[in-house]
Amino acid sequence: MLVRKMIEHNKPTIEEDDLRSVCDVLSSRWVSPGKKVKEFERELVKYLSGDGYAAAVECGTSALYLALLALNIKKKDEVLLPTYVCTAVLNAVNYTGATPALADINSYDFNISYEDAVKKITNKTKAIIVPHMYGIPADVDKFLELGIPVIEDCAQSIGAKFKNRKIGTFGNLSMFSFYATKLLTTAKGGAIYSKNKELIDFINDLVDYDYRPTYKIRYNYRLSDFQAALGLSQLKKLNNFIKRRKEIAEEYNEIIEKKKNSFAVKIPAHKENVWYRYIIISNEDTERIKREFLKEDIAVINPLENWELLHNCMRLTKNDFPNAEQMTRKTISVPIYPSLTDEEIEKIKNAIDKIYD
Repeated sequence: MLVRKMIEHNKPTIEEDDLRSVCDVLSSRWVSPGKKVKEFERELVKYLSGDGYAAAVECGTSALYLALLALNIKKKDEVLLPTYVCTAVLNAVNYTGATPALADINSYDFNISYEDAVKKITNKTKAIIVPHMYGIPADVDKFLELGIPVIEDCAQSIGAKFKNRKIGTFGNLSMFSFYATKLLTTAKGGAIYSKNKELIDFINDLVDYDYRPTYKIRYNYRLSDFQAALGLSQLKKLNNFIKRRKEIAEEYNEIIEKKKNSFAVKIPAHKENVWYRYIIISNEDTERIKREFLKEDIAVINPLENWELLHNCMRLTKNDFPNAEQMTRKTISVPIYPSLTDEEIEKIKNAIDKIYD
């Protein structure tokens, strides 16, 4: 009997050199945080800018929480963030006891709206979280002009560029995620980057929690050496991963550009998208589209479900976030990861052409 193989929506690109890197560390019997973590932090800094400081931790949520602590965010403070983002971002704010203040996104991409964000600023606003959604750089320069500390959320966008400069190097701090489905993976992991040594020193003091002569609340958040070994191997290949994603996106674009009622986000020349997601926007019934792709043995997702919007989690008025509401009802994400075969890509292209005809 012929077994039909489903094309998964997303999966990590794990190759032989990745396996060897991890096995070498496991063979050394030193798997806790050590030399590999320090090396990974140094190489991450080199990749981003060549200067600055980084702290590698056990997940992206921890990275964001630590970044907020480094800015001394606490109860009675407000932190501004977009409603269109995963709940892990909201969790990190709530961990501090601060009040999350939500802004809508742009109508033309998935990033936080500067115009709406400005309306939500009060004298209690002590930080702004600016995610670069789906690999698309946000207009981070506008937010820096407000004089409020900015944390760049680069969980989905490492390697992307804004005005020929890598995102993550603009804000007071930036955080990264290296979860299994991200652009590079350490299985589960994250990092904080800053050009401000004092901020990273503060974070390192919190995560180097054991064998300390003084006591305060600290966190067992440090990345392990075998995870860092995988991260080092992946980081060496990240530019090739991104190059492959761009090539696949160009093939999809050729099809979508011919459709009258469907489109992908147009990226201006001063922004370089790394295509963490390839998202098709249309007025089609997304549930029907998902069913049609499944018939072709292709897994697709709505990149963010309506019930995931933070204003819905917080039971706020939907009418205050029209762009986010609209995007959740009009979007489908199709597979675009580097390990897709040419045959699989051709199958996805044919499905896009057929389903969006």
